[in-house]
This record gives sequence, C-alpha cells and structure tokens, in this order.
Amino acid sequence: MGIFIEDLLNFGNLIDTEVEIPLKPEDFKRVFPDLDFEFTEGILKIKGKKKVLFFNKGFEFRGREEGNKVYNERTDELKDFGILVKIVSSDGIDVLEKDSHFKKEGVYLKMSILDVLKATETYQKIPKQFRDKLELVKYRIKEGALSIFITVVK
Repeated sequence: MGIFIEDLLNFGNLIDTEVEIPLKPEDFKRVFPDLDFEFTEGILKIKGKKKVLFFNKGFEFRGREEGNKVYNERTDELKDFGILVKIVSSDGIDVLEKDSHFKKEGVYLKMSILDVLKATETYQKIPKQFRDKLELVKYRIKEGALSIFITVVK
C-alpha cells in the first residue's frame, strides 16, 4: 500500500494513518553494497568483512527488535529517521560505526533507514508534497524483511 496523489484531495485522512512499507535485503544492498542484511523473526543480522592486519575477516552483527525504538530528526537542512535495535552480538560494530548511517548508543545500534526507503519503488510513488512530512512510527523485523510504519505529519 502506498500514498497516492488522490490522497492530496483528502489530506486530513492521511494524518495519523500508519502505512506499512516492507524493506527487503535487496533494498539495503543498494545503499550498503558491502554489507548483507538478513531478517528473521525479531532478529537483524548484518554481515560484512573487516580488515585484520593483511586479511579480511568476516563479521556478523546481531540486533534484536525493539519495535517502538525509533527516531525522527529534523533540522533546517536535514531530515532523517531510523531505528534502534538492541545489540545482541557487537561483532563488527566498529566497522558499522565508520558509516554515518550507524551509531552505537549505549546498548542500542542507531541505524538511519531514510536512504534505504528513498531507494525503493514505493518511495517514488509518494507525492513530493508529502516526502518531507513523513515520520517513522514503529518497525517490525519479520521473516525476510524489515517493515517500517510511517505516517504523515502536519
């Protein structure tokens, strides 16, 4: 399901309505070509390689779903939103933190997913008038996808 231009006529109907958008591993691959994402019920796995001396060693970060742990940040020139997953296995977190999309905050990994959403076909269907008014409400890690729930704010 998506937000369509016809909804512009009934803008009030979109306020406080949550729309679920599933993000698949291939959507993440477009933004993070060096990482592999796997989703199983409630668990996020991020796999990649890190340089150890002269060798590349594989790592597997694991995070657990905390469905209501999301963030929405707005400044004059920047808008971003993302999720926080509870760290189960911190293997490779040093590699992830080198990317501006990831940041460790206590026992959580803060992960920006706005760029992943922008890389989807669904985002292209959202009218331009709504794109800067999107807000992340919650997320769910399901088998094979990360489902985000977004809404339109005034």
